[in-house]
Amino acid sequence: MTRSSHPVFAVITGGGTSGHVIPALAIAELLQDAGVEISQMHFVGSVDGVETTLVPPTGLAMSLLSVQGFVRRFSPAMVAKNLRTLRRLLVATKQAEILLEGLSPKVVVSVGGYASVPATRAANRLGIPVVAVSYDSQPGRATKMQSRRAATTAVAYLPSRLKNAVLTGAPVRRVLRNLDLSQSRDEARKKLELPSGRRVICVTGGSLGSARLNAVAREIVQANQHRDDLCVIHLTGKRYLDADIPQLETNAKIVYRRLDTTTAMQDVYSATDLLVARAGASTIAEIATIGIASVIVPWSQAAEDHQTMNAVWLGDRSAAIVIDERANSTTEIAEKVVAVIDDRTLLESLAKAAHQAGVQHRNTTLAFEIIRASGSAMPVDLSKSRRIHVVGVGGPGMSAIATVLAEMKHSVSGSDVRQTDSIDRLRKVGVSINVPHRASVVDDCDFVTGSPAIPETNIEFQRARDGRIRLLSRAEILAAICSRATSIGVAGTHGKTTTSSMLTAILKTANLNPNYLIGGDVHQFGRGASWTGGSLFVVEADESDGTHSQLPLSGTILTNVDVDHLDHFKSVAAIEKSFERFVKNIRGPRVLCADDPVCARIAQFCDATTYSIADNSSADYQAGEIKFADGGATFDVSTRSGSMLRRLGRVHIAQRGLHNVSNAMAAIAMAMKLGVEFEDAASGLAKFGGVARRFDVRGKHDGVTFVDDYAHLPAEISAVLAGLGDGTDTWSRVVAVFQPNRFNRMAQISHLYADSFEQADLVVVTDIYSSGTSPIAGVTGQLVVDAIRAAHPDCNVVYQPQRGDLVEFLAGELKSGDICISMGCGDIESLPEEVIARRKR
Repeated sequence: MTRSSHPVFAVITGGGTSGHVIPALAIAELLQDAGVEISQMHFVGSVDGVETTLVPPTGLAMSLLSVQGFVRRFSPAMVAKNLRTLRRLLVATKQAEILLEGLSPKVVVSVGGYASVPATRAANRLGIPVVAVSYDSQPGRATKMQSRRAATTAVAYLPSRLKNAVLTGAPVRRVLRNLDLSQSRDEARKKLELPSGRRVICVTGGSLGSARLNAVAREIVQANQHRDDLCVIHLTGKRYLDADIPQLETNAKIVYRRLDTTTAMQDVYSATDLLVARAGASTIAEIATIGIASVIVPWSQAAEDHQTMNAVWLGDRSAAIVIDERANSTTEIAEKVVAVIDDRTLLESLAKAAHQAGVQHRNTTLAFEIIRASGSAMPVDLSKSRRIHVVGVGGPGMSAIATVLAEMKHSVSGSDVRQTDSIDRLRKVGVSINVPHRASVVDDCDFVTGSPAIPETNIEFQRARDGRIRLLSRAEILAAICSRATSIGVAGTHGKTTTSSMLTAILKTANLNPNYLIGGDVHQFGRGASWTGGSLFVVEADESDGTHSQLPLSGTILTNVDVDHLDHFKSVAAIEKSFERFVKNIRGPRVLCADDPVCARIAQFCDATTYSIADNSSADYQAGEIKFADGGATFDVSTRSGSMLRRLGRVHIAQRGLHNVSNAMAAIAMAMKLGVEFEDAASGLAKFGGVARRFDVRGKHDGVTFVDDYAHLPAEISAVLAGLGDGTDTWSRVVAVFQPNRFNRMAQISHLYADSFEQADLVVVTDIYSSGTSPIAGVTGQLVVDAIRAAHPDCNVVYQPQRGDLVEFLAGELKSGDICISMGCGDIESLPEEVIARRKR
């Protein structure tokens, strides 16, 4: 074989049948979508496979090896044949080694099958990382062998016994991942010259064809030839083009279209109401991805009966009718197919269940795993039980991560400087915690991780480095968790916690059993994190340290983009650019707020679903007729089709303010993109009880209402205070207490708080809560006071820098009828209880 001198990023190897080649081409598309040029990929297959015709039209460079599979039957002749196969394999492996030396790929991706063996063996010899892709419920022998030495094994289904297994979903061609059956049906039927008003059955045995399914197709056509409401598309396979031709009478009314095979399966799927097929892995993945009703007849002679295993995945979800060909005659199978096509309710139910099952394929993270495996650092493998220690485990972010890791059945320990309620809860889920820090606790760990607020000099971090135990950032451990499910990240400067909580509540109502990791305790869940083992994972994609850009997400909500974390981003332009890259790298649903100017601009340059609470918006999801009363909101939700709005229904939430209506709209839009019905979304939101520290009523005393809220940025404070006057509120005064947070933040944006307190009758500002930042000369809470007074000279604003003085002032100042809302993300949380206790003396 000719040595290549053109370096590439990835070699994709496999082939022989379309069941291997089509997933390989889908992987190439996924990598292209992730930013890898097609010129940076190379396909290695077999000289005798269908890749010789399927690959060239794609423009993907290709090399072919002379290789064949081993025969599994035993006889003297077969032994001799297998010896010849072994010799060919050795020659092909040497040729592959020469090829890879010239191509210098960063990673070799295998889709399995005998054609993949030479290149993966050569990659192992050359030290090139291998990603084994398994899209069968029962993986083949080549994949099983390759996974033992693979850097990552990307699997379509869990559980998996393969080594280093990471759930990514199956590779499905772009045209099918983006296919909308309802929108493309009429055009597809025109292309195939099928009448639009009839029900259509498609019978296919794959690229090679199936003699048994061809006989079924013949039986269906002959037995129903006088029906004027049926069409049959029959893909025979090239081997059987002239076999099982139906005998039709001259007055037959059925429409019959017979093809050997087609590369335009998107048209066939779009035109079809019911698919009859074998249970190859690619077919099963495509059925689920596009959401089509199907009758699956697994090939009974498939190796290790893997087709039955594939079919059961859909059958167990009521997403397909599975028929055993050994227990049914050809006539019986044909009759069962016709019974399904005649049952419209069943057709709709099968299609809906299939589409819901296909979320993990439509939102595949396979490209991310391949790119990650190509780097020098090995991915964090959480597919098997690990010993993990969490430094600073008592904080809200790391305690949530520790909870999820423990519920994933890892052995988790943690440490912190003081005993807290969150530590008590962690112990209840099996996390072993020491207070204070102790170096020896990291011994024998697989990984050590911790809060970004913990200094590198921490004794446990030092012990881990000395013991060559891998240290993981918060982003790295969170990315590893995300890779275990179809992960939906909620991002944005404001509203992440409430929006992700609302989305989780909706998915729970829809019985999707989501995993979740949220930056606050959700009242109705009694916690902020849980690993249920479901296929979906809702996670806050925090931007403060760039974590959002490192997560392998299958979808995202972007609520808004505002000024914050300039210590990390350095400029407003860098913040906006970071979110733009973040959204563009998401290969699943992107839900963006059209009311935010940065989000609206990003949405113009990517395929995004938008939502809005503004009148006359052109967003895809629109809130209208918004009413506030009794501490909650009620509003209509409509969805756009072209220039027309279609009302879905009315929603009630028990949260105040336009900002929470916007949060709810984001959750509704994403939930519906994930296949949830609007009724379930509305029901989930109606039951949603809010999140700790989000307008959290902490008590009442002598007619004064005490509320705690996490709002700490200018826009957040404005939004919270604006939500206080809903027409049914009877408070005589709004007393707003604010604790600024972080010295570096206040040094840069204290002036932006000037207009945040316009809805308050009295503003009380205390000194800055450091959150681990170092004091800066001249930077105090007085900067916020000065900004407010400069913009609003008549504003009643008081500065009380000392905590004791603050409590005394409020205890004496507050009167019956007042609402006292304390805001900030530091220890201001406990202020309501302190003031109430002082007033009771």
